[in-house]
Amino acid sequence: MTNSIPSVAIAESCTGGLVMARIVATPGAGDWFKGGLVAYDKEVKSELLGVKSGPVVTSAAAQQMARSVRELLGADLGIATTGEAGPDPEEDVPVGTLFVGVADRKSVRVHHIVLSGDPDEIRASAAELALLHLRRRAGLDVRLRAG
Repeated sequence: MTNSIPSVAIAESCTGGLVMARIVATPGAGDWFKGGLVAYDKEVKSELLGVKSGPVVTSAAAQQMARSVRELLGADLGIATTGEAGPDPEEDVPVGTLFVGVADRKSVRVHHIVLSGDPDEIRASAAELALLHLRRRAGLDVRLRAG
């Protein structure tokens, strides 16, 4: 870690690795990006990240995912995405529902939004929002760009 940039770990569900792909395409990311995982399956979320059984497109799931990935990888910050990109709704939540969790050593904040578009557009917008929250929380002055 250099220039006091906090180290970062990512747990992705609905974004399927898009956030991490954007991060690793950024020069210098190796100085602060610890790594991450795509936890698409409910059992993976439960077994690896401690998400309770039941609906996973929730604020509580995003909170637990962010907290757990930060702890698992020993990072200063954990970022998590969980949502419903479609095309069909599941878990009684509308397509486009997104939760982004941001955890530091003291607390977790969850951001909720409902996006519109087709599944690819929703995933891309969700990844952008996760990166926006990462930049804001970490004070990153890097431009995370498409890879």
